[in-house]
Amino acid sequence: SSGINAEWPLRPGANHRTRLDWMFMWSVTGRARWSALMKIILRGDLKHLPGFGWAMQFGGFFFLSRKWASDEKYLTDKIRYFTTATEPHKLLIFPEGTDYDTKTKKRSDAYGDKEGLPHLDYVLHPRTTGFIHCVQELRKGNVPALYDMTLGYPKTLPDRGELDLITGTMPEEIHVHVQRFDMDDIPSEKLETDRWLRELWYEKEKRLENFYKEGQFAEENPSKPYFPSSADNFKIPIFVIWNAGLLLIIYLLFVSPVTRSYLLFSNLALIVLSTLGHIEDIDRKFENNEPTISEQPSSETIST
Repeated sequence: SSGINAEWPLRPGANHRTRLDWMFMWSVTGRARWSALMKIILRGDLKHLPGFGWAMQFGGFFFLSRKWASDEKYLTDKIRYFTTATEPHKLLIFPEGTDYDTKTKKRSDAYGDKEGLPHLDYVLHPRTTGFIHCVQELRKGNVPALYDMTLGYPKTLPDRGELDLITGTMPEEIHVHVQRFDMDDIPSEKLETDRWLRELWYEKEKRLENFYKEGQFAEENPSKPYFPSSADNFKIPIFVIWNAGLLLIIYLLFVSPVTRSYLLFSNLALIVLSTLGHIEDIDRKFENNEPTISEQPSSETIST
């Protein structure tokens, strides 16, 4: 991974090549010890997915309706809360708005034709409105920097998303390129921020083009391709405990009426709470001591 080490400041980011990018990001964020503090901006319908969606709501993730009239106020409220919360949260932004595939590339090319922009082969044209608003609000919250991250898959590409996850078709290698930008170096005017983001994406396009020719990013050090995590020592115990727990739950579902009743009741309760919107902001309801702007810890931003 280029530009990453175990001591790096707590700000991450990445391009959206597959639907599983966010999952692979946990491997990076875990080594920086801030996975629990990362919030990701996602499509609004994902929050109602049984299990995964509820967990993301409990995690305080952002869910957009893709209607700017409502998303603008929603983003403002959420960002102002997290930039004044007692813990320094990290915000992961996907400016492309969706993952890269044949359909989304066609839409991106059509948008480029309409706006007089070039066709891109490795990334999609970013959606700048939400990004610009996030940057403006984060700047008010004294967020010090934005980290841009570029993910490259030199071998297996899990482009079928969740199906690849189920079948175990995972990439043998994931390369990550990281750039840090001080917020003071990002233009404050909307049009200039728009231009800055597009130029960043053109650079990302060239970087990925070279990556898939060479099999690595230009800044990589082949002698140091991987930085270990303390969790690596526990991979086998974690695997055994996780699967033993899963098998125990399946067994109890077959033999225990109490377990079946509990799961039925809890799932019905979560469906109702999710529909009514009472899960998503649960952390805000339990946050008692919000510091003033001058006292607040630094949050950080990730552009992907």
